[in-house]
Amino acid sequence: MKKDKLKQYRNKGRKITKRKIFIGILILCIISFIIGILYMLFLNKSGKHIVVDTLKNYFGSLDKLSYKHELFINLKNNIFLAVIMWFFGISLFGIIFELLYLIIKSFTLGFSLCSLIYTFKLKGIYIGLIYLIPSIINLIIYIILGFFAFNFSIYLFKYLFKNKDYNLRLLLKKYLKLLLVSVILLIISSLIETFLIPNILKLFTKTLI
Repeated sequence: MKKDKLKQYRNKGRKITKRKIFIGILILCIISFIIGILYMLFLNKSGKHIVVDTLKNYFGSLDKLSYKHELFINLKNNIFLAVIMWFFGISLFGIIFELLYLIIKSFTLGFSLCSLIYTFKLKGIYIGLIYLIPSIINLIIYIILGFFAFNFSIYLFKYLFKNKDYNLRLLLKKYLKLLLVSVILLIISSLIETFLIPNILKLFTKTLI
């Protein structure tokens, strides 16, 4: 009876710890997102001019996009980052780089959204939401992957250095399944980013440029 209560207590403690980790990662991403918005707002005129020109050039060149090249680049970048984040989870000391990447990704998302609104005013709101759909999907995937990588690192550390009795093979199997699911979702996201989003944005090109 005491063993059952102790087990329940430990499981409850693990759930609380995982919840705190997930909330901590979310808070970190939200803060980085807000900083990205503020960075664009406080950017000097020269910097804002470069951002505006870059966005207008992008929207003006939508008809010239090479879909095969864009798809290759998107798949390579997204899948490579997912694999790297996954390996960070079994490296013990790669978690700091995962958190750093999530910070940069969230910052970029905030900066991009604010840049689109600044460049295209009210139209920039819905243009930004459309344009950033793949980035938002990717960020969600990376947050979930980063969360599980963080937890796997904790399990691995306790298993190796604190002699905790974990079924490491089962944990690794589940962790590998997470990578496979993440890669599949990122492939879908890359297809959306390459083929769907540019064609939707073309509908607004004439009114934006």
